[in-house]
Amino acid sequence: MTATKLAVLYATESKILRRKVIPDEDEQLRRLTVPAGESVLWMRLDQPHDDASCRAAIAAATGVVPPSGRCCVVNAAARVVAADPALDVHPQGRLVASENAEPGDRFAGGVFVRQSRAATNSAITIVPTVPGAVST
Repeated sequence: MTATKLAVLYATESKILRRKVIPDEDEQLRRLTVPAGESVLWMRLDQPHDDASCRAAIAAATGVVPPSGRCCVVNAAARVVAADPALDVHPQGRLVASENAEPGDRFAGGVFVRQSRAATNSAITIVPTVPGAVST
């Protein structure tokens, strides 16, 4: 028997796409365990099932456009990872959802702050480069 569908697992609260399970045969999906905090959506394998298509299917099924799942680990390295802060932990620091944070940004007062230097009349001015951020 061949596979005709796949399982799309997403975070129940945030709707973030967590992973896809593409079986060799449908019987494997009957044994699938859905972890606490996650929900499953069944999709046909003969339909597109790239990440964008899966996010669109989650949106259609839930009425909520899922965020990307892009997070920053708030620590000295400010690593950018894919995660859901409500479900995941990272051993190197706190996870904070952000579409714009980059390594080297600081997290202060609940916002990411990026420092960039722009020379003006031989003085250095610090300007924010993250939308909605404040300069320091």
